Amino acid sequence: MNATASLLADTICRTVELGVTITDAAVLDDQTHLFCSPVQADPTCLDCGEQARLRDHVERRLTDLPIVGHPTKLHVRLPRFVCDNPACETKIFQLRLPKLAEDRAKTTFRCTRWILQRLAIDRTSVAAVAKALDVGWDLVNDLALSKIRDMVYDQPDHLDGVRILGVDEHKWKHVRGDGTSSFVTVLVDLTPSPVVGHDLRAFGEGPDRLAR
Repeated sequence: MNATASLLADTICRTVELGVTITDAAVLDDQTHLFCSPVQADPTCLDCGEQARLRDHVERRLTDLPIVGHPTKLHVRLPRFVCDNPACETKIFQLRLPKLAEDRAKTTFRCTRWILQRLAIDRTSVAAVAKALDVGWDLVNDLALSKIRDMVYDQPDHLDGVRILGVDEHKWKHVRGDGTSSFVTVLVDLTPSPVVGHDLRAFGEGPDRLAR
């Protein structure tokens, strides 16, 4: 791919936001495959700060945002370096791209945000999101739960101001025909804001009804 085509592709797909540039592309099995390389490859060892030497390259495959409604896979060619500093514990390390994805993650950061937006804002089902990305249901569900824990439950003040809790039980059964089932207990914050509570009293409604 020449420089002009690469610039156009990076602009359209906004891969520059991830710290990578598109070197080639293909459409296979209804998926868009983008082959990318890092825009910059700093060989500095993160542990000792010494300059390392290039060892080889590895390909990292990540699910990214859909393009024109089709699932997209990034194939990022990452260099690996060897640190020759005998005092450093790190011997071989892979280039890290902090804007691309977490270590060992299967989706890009922006794809993870897209998943949370589809589930929380657009109220899309996990199955529909998984189909749009051509990934497994478990991956989308586990990713959403993990990020919600980081964003909400791991914050020490996430229960501040909670005064009214709603409690309910739900029979959870995922697979049709499967005889096993389990119950989950759901806790919902029903504490109204001062403005909402005032408006509800004016209309003769209770806070529980609006929260539901």
